[in-house]
Amino acid sequence: MENFLKFSLIGLVNTFITICSYFLLVKLGIHYISANIISYTIGLGNSYYWNKKWVFKFNGNHLTVMLKFITVNLFVLGINTLSLFFCVNKLEINQYFAQLIATTIGMSINFILNKKWTFDSKQQNRINSP
Repeated sequence: MENFLKFSLIGLVNTFITICSYFLLVKLGIHYISANIISYTIGLGNSYYWNKKWVFKFNGNHLTVMLKFITVNLFVLGINTLSLFFCVNKLEINQYFAQLIATTIGMSINFILNKKWTFDSKQQNRINSP
């Protein structure tokens, strides 16, 4: 439960960064899909650092975990972007509110995949054991 609460806190900070970036980019005239990809990428570095160091306290192979983290986030970015596109173009939801919906979907998937695969403590213990 503690990991989930920490992940949620970091998620809120990253969501704030991402949403603010998205709103600003859309206001500047950047297409909402491009703005989504750019803003998602902006929060990625912050998310990686805090999830690795504080939430999951991962001390395993940094290259492996970074590649897994990037893979998970590319997948989640795809889900997020598809959700955003569907909400805006099929459900005709405002692009700002649609981003909030897409982000909620993406955060849930992101937590599960990062906990079970990227920062898996069982895998870390197998790697670190003599």
